Amino acid sequence: MAYAVSFSGPGFSSDLAGLFTHQLRESALKPGETCLCITDTAWDPAYGGACMAAARALGAEAFLTTFAWNEEASPKALSALCGVADLIVYMTSQRLHYRQEIAEALDRGARVLCCMEEPHVLHRMRADPEVRRRALAGAKLLDSARQIRITSAAGTDLVMDKSGRGALANYGVADTPGHLDFWGLGAVQSAQREDSTNGRLVLDVGDACFHIGRFIEHPVVMDFEDGRMVSIEGGLDARLIQAELEAAGDDRAMVAGHMAWGVDRRARWTQMITQTPNTGGGGADSESTYGTIQIEIGSNDDVGFKGSNRSRAHLGLCLRNANLALDGVPIIQGGAFIPTELI
Repeated sequence: MAYAVSFSGPGFSSDLAGLFTHQLRESALKPGETCLCITDTAWDPAYGGACMAAARALGAEAFLTTFAWNEEASPKALSALCGVADLIVYMTSQRLHYRQEIAEALDRGARVLCCMEEPHVLHRMRADPEVRRRALAGAKLLDSARQIRITSAAGTDLVMDKSGRGALANYGVADTPGHLDFWGLGAVQSAQREDSTNGRLVLDVGDACFHIGRFIEHPVVMDFEDGRMVSIEGGLDARLIQAELEAAGDDRAMVAGHMAWGVDRRARWTQMITQTPNTGGGGADSESTYGTIQIEIGSNDDVGFKGSNRSRAHLGLCLRNANLALDGVPIIQGGAFIPTELI
């Protein structure tokens, strides 16, 4: 028996508008600014309607545009729309944070908020000052570091170099000029240099591969040389991960793209298999879970990471109870933060 029915009904958009009002206010939307709401033909129309209503309630000039779900948004149209917006909120099947038009909008000082999670996740993971504080403090530490080392009792020992790469603070709101964020995400991230990841990654029982909605049942051992995964061993989980990467069909799919750690105590580790009321979510819970460490394999060339690895693959692997050090200084030990400013 299902936990509850899916979100639906004629009143849902009005209920959702209150939640959007909170998030857009925290994204510093002011009266007289222009808010561009972008959705597509496959997305729940309640999102676009709620976003537009919230923007108008805050005194902004709001526009709602809908693109086709199965075709790339027209560069000409997207550029024209983004060129006049102060805040861009997109709720689409497409990953607009890989688009040059979004990068250009950010460069001129626009703010961009991605909203692609289930409503119950958006509600639980709405903007929170403590998440913002931890994310900004963590990004400051990561930004000044060069070497990242991730270890675990299960056997992980990975070293990577992020020289010349900045750190990202994600706390779910786009509140400063040039900032892009993802509603529901509470994390500190960086794209390490593409040829720098070396060592062994061991996914232990209970770790997660959220892009295939999978908790690891038997240990998976992955070896990396000069940034590329060169071997993977294990049971069914290893075969599924390998198949997902190979399905990308490009030679950059095996490259480690970025790393991250989660900072949100509200995130639910088991959300991707929990019926609350719809089963699962988009991955924000897995990425945001407090003290977890993520290694992503695949693309890192979006407008935030600004890496050079372009691939159809983008596979997130999240470890619990692992350790992370920056330039030899312990930051996370057994899933617990060491610096007091991150607690």
